[in-house]
Amino acid sequence: MENNELLQPLLLPPSGDTIPPAAATTFKLISSNSGILFRVLSVCFIGIISVWASSEASKGFSLTIINEAGETAAGRKFDLFYVSNDKATRIVLKASDFVEKVLYYGPGNSNTHPKKDVNHVILRLAGRNLANMAVVSHGGKNEFTINISPSVMQGENVDYAMASAVQRGMARIWLWDGEHRAPPALLEGMVEYISILASFTPAPAPVMANNSFLSGSGQSCWMNKDPKAVAHFLNYCEAENKGFIQRLNQAMKHQWNEGALDAALGFPVEDLCASYNHSPTISMVSGV
Repeated sequence: MENNELLQPLLLPPSGDTIPPAAATTFKLISSNSGILFRVLSVCFIGIISVWASSEASKGFSLTIINEAGETAAGRKFDLFYVSNDKATRIVLKASDFVEKVLYYGPGNSNTHPKKDVNHVILRLAGRNLANMAVVSHGGKNEFTINISPSVMQGENVDYAMASAVQRGMARIWLWDGEHRAPPALLEGMVEYISILASFTPAPAPVMANNSFLSGSGQSCWMNKDPKAVAHFLNYCEAENKGFIQRLNQAMKHQWNEGALDAALGFPVEDLCASYNHSPTISMVSGV
């Protein structure tokens, strides 16, 4: 008697709803390879950005990013949103480019004035809150540090606060200071002027409403404790004689003297003090 089991086919034909093993393997390989390819492309993209940022930084100055806030909430946010993706580097380079154009470049991006030597910039998130959003220190050998207060990481619009703080820091770095003897009120006013010009101000830019009366008389009329008031007056001077800001910055390359504003303006600054206090709203003016 024949054994019917031996007469059964060794391989059963696949049903219509069954995916052949080879095809299933192919699908798995495609799915797996897609995931790997996506990760590789992501890494390459981040790498390209890092190389580009490093290349751009190397054209002018070296850049170091330091996080002293560590594992605090501000420190973790800084690492995640500004260090890991090189966003902090891009913010510094963009701010530096803007300040350089305001202080050193003329029409057509031509370099019209000798630039200050800046070899190394350190962007440091401080370990404790500072009195100001950004505090700049000079470490010698043309090295400058922008100390960012951790409070910048705690606001509602962190990107805006971060960019504004860095913008102010880079403005202070690129400004000459009369061999450390220029009046702080003037320097702070110039930083404020550049900040407003870059649209980092609560007021609608680029219009400066002249609602800040400058106290004092004669050459001291710009010695106001309010940086915004000084910035308004500097903008008024720029409107009267284009290129004033750049010439004033160049005048502060050497030891400070009280005639620096007169020389940059082309006539006694006291002539503008009285007229400024009665001037209407002034649109923002740049020497670029």
